[in-house]
Amino acid sequence: MKNVKRWIAVFLVTAMAMGVTGCNSQTYQKEEEETNLPAREEKEEATGEQGEVTGEATYTLKAGHSQAADHPFHDTLVYFADLVKEKTGGAVVVEIYPNSQLGDEATMMESMSMGTLDILMANGANTAAYIPELSFLGTCYLFHDAEHMARMVGDETFFNLYGDMVEEKGLGFHLMTIMGNGARYLYTKEPVASLEDLKGMKIRIMPSSVDEMIWTALGAAPTIVAFSEVYTALQTGMVDGAENTMSSYAASMHYEQAPYVALTEHQWLATELYISDKCEKSLPEDYVAAIYEAARETAPYSLSHQLEVDAGYREMLEAEGVTFTEVDVQAFRELVVPLHDKIAADLGCEEILGRIRELQE
Repeated sequence: MKNVKRWIAVFLVTAMAMGVTGCNSQTYQKEEEETNLPAREEKEEATGEQGEVTGEATYTLKAGHSQAADHPFHDTLVYFADLVKEKTGGAVVVEIYPNSQLGDEATMMESMSMGTLDILMANGANTAAYIPELSFLGTCYLFHDAEHMARMVGDETFFNLYGDMVEEKGLGFHLMTIMGNGARYLYTKEPVASLEDLKGMKIRIMPSSVDEMIWTALGAAPTIVAFSEVYTALQTGMVDGAENTMSSYAASMHYEQAPYVALTEHQWLATELYISDKCEKSLPEDYVAAIYEAARETAPYSLSHQLEVDAGYREMLEAEGVTFTEVDVQAFRELVVPLHDKIAADLGCEEILGRIRELQE
């Protein structure tokens, strides 16, 4: 963007674009489920002043996310924190607060804006109140596969389009990277092998006009339910199914009520990593550079790790009696892809859609 961050991002993304594409790797965790200027450890509180590096932490930053400590989100932030510590010689330590300990994603976004939270890992769907354009990444069948998502993660042009949007809004925080976090699948109480099977089914969605439009186009009856209430909604028949990543499906134990998974792969998730402006300004420039570098290097790990974890969850779920069904993904895609242009126009994301299409091959 306009300062040292932009030059770091340009250099790193260019390098990553050559490496990530060939990786065995592959976000956007869309669920809603899911403080404090950098504090000088022990000695000085929240001064943001540079101290002598002695091997002990000079700065301790708070990083929040909405998922449990055994979720791939947490693993990704641990990976990022380890890189930050390494790149700063131990001078910057990132303390991670999982499971919405610092508030839900909307609350943490507000804390970022106020400068009372240092770092946040969040989902575009849940941060749309601040950056509506990021909700576009939750559009179904926007990405074709893991390789397509990997090319997006490593693409300098794509990153700068969103990074510039965040900067221009003057929100009090900056986008450090966009990461991939696996695919979402449809899971139901009764098997779904075709669009005909899906017709009329009550499928749980988040409060999203885009989701409502898409699931209606697919023939379902989209029903808004809070994530914390999905298990009961499935149990009582309020909904016939829902959709999510393999890891969230397993961790929430929704498979007990909806034991059929249709391999729709309808959405590849994107997740963002932010740093507050107040935190950034309180740190020495070389530490800021190291944090941005660590963020960009974390992106390909996030994608590959989520794929690995989801593969393990599938084995576990099959052992628990879950049935996985292949579907004609092309039939689903043909109903949704024509909606992309309208959704992009409504959100002012035509250029982003164009770049995603360019990255398809």
